[in-house]
Amino acid sequence: MEESQRQNAVWIADSGLFIACGRQQNGKYIALARFATTNGITFLIPQRIHNELGGAPETSTPGQTPVNSAIDAGWVAVADRIDYTTPAVATVMDDVRRYIANVSNRPEDQIEKADTALAGVAVQRLARGEVSSVTVITTDTDAGAGIKRAVEAAGFEGQISVIDGFEFIDTIT
Repeated sequence: MEESQRQNAVWIADSGLFIACGRQQNGKYIALARFATTNGITFLIPQRIHNELGGAPETSTPGQTPVNSAIDAGWVAVADRIDYTTPAVATVMDDVRRYIANVSNRPEDQIEKADTALAGVAVQRLARGEVSSVTVITTDTDAGAGIKRAVEAAGFEGQISVIDGFEFIDTIT
């Protein structure tokens, strides 16, 4: 990966990626850490996802969850709070929720807020001009499709890519 691409891009990850990688001693977790550090990437996670991953599972290091270990090591960071006053943010999050509800045949109020938070963080960073491109890694294909569609519809066509988290893990391990 070229230096200019790393500096102008952000990688946003969902909880499914970390859940699939497991605890700190797991080979998948180690491969994810190695990928991030080798490529100079800090995975950004919305606060909602950090909260989802915040409880220490029994198999984790006592008092330390895998995501908190990654934050301490510097290859994961928690995103700033989502600014709902940015017009594109609220629109994109609503569009993602609507898309997922339609394709999964569920009521909008049953859609995980973490899925829409991924889109909110992505479009917020793009709308502020903080980055020129965003890569979202998610294990939820409906959410991924909805995020890509909504962010591009908000005027950021060609600036977002979505990677299937399970395929990504297979690639790096």
